[in-house]
Amino acid sequence: MNNEKEDFIKSYFEGFNRLTGVRLEDFIKYYDESIYQGYPSEPGGSMWSSEGKSIYVLIRTLKPKKILEIGNFLGRSSNHILQAIEMNGFGDVVLLDIIERLEYEKLHSNNFKRVIDDSLNYLSNPLQFDLIIQDGDHTHDHVKKEIELILKNNGLNNYYVWAHDYWQRKVPNQCSVWIAWDEMKDNFNDFQDFKDSISDCGFSIAKK
Repeated sequence: MNNEKEDFIKSYFEGFNRLTGVRLEDFIKYYDESIYQGYPSEPGGSMWSSEGKSIYVLIRTLKPKKILEIGNFLGRSSNHILQAIEMNGFGDVVLLDIIERLEYEKLHSNNFKRVIDDSLNYLSNPLQFDLIIQDGDHTHDHVKKEIELILKNNGLNNYYVWAHDYWQRKVPNQCSVWIAWDEMKDNFNDFQDFKDSISDCGFSIAKK
């Protein structure tokens, strides 16, 4: 077992097990399936490999029917989503961003709906998502408003929100994901934060 894989299991499994009930053998199996990487082998602005793989493992575990990714940049994190739904054999994906930056020729598949819009506009409508990946505007007010709109408008009784950069705290005026989530996490049934030894970004997962 390589060091990155050992670190992934050590950093993430306990929290994933608490949130989803995933067994260790399945957790490892899904990690091994994931073919995509991330920063630093991918361009700056892409999430770290471990964080992208965490999304893959989460989708393979939860088997969500509808997934929303807020903030796609070039589409590197989106590839983890698209591979996971292909392996599951089902899943509708919406890739939402405020401007078009996807590198379509490098995407795993075209099995998604593309939406160009401000996330606050999009989330103001009735929603039906089992899993929401939150990685757009990282300012406090925007992140908190996204969470409020998800709570108000997502019509499902049970769903998860994966939020990037929970442990990125060097520029609080620009990246205040953790402050917004610490203010809002009590509105969810469970909340776990994650950080491995490689990434300085981390993420959180909230379960409703």
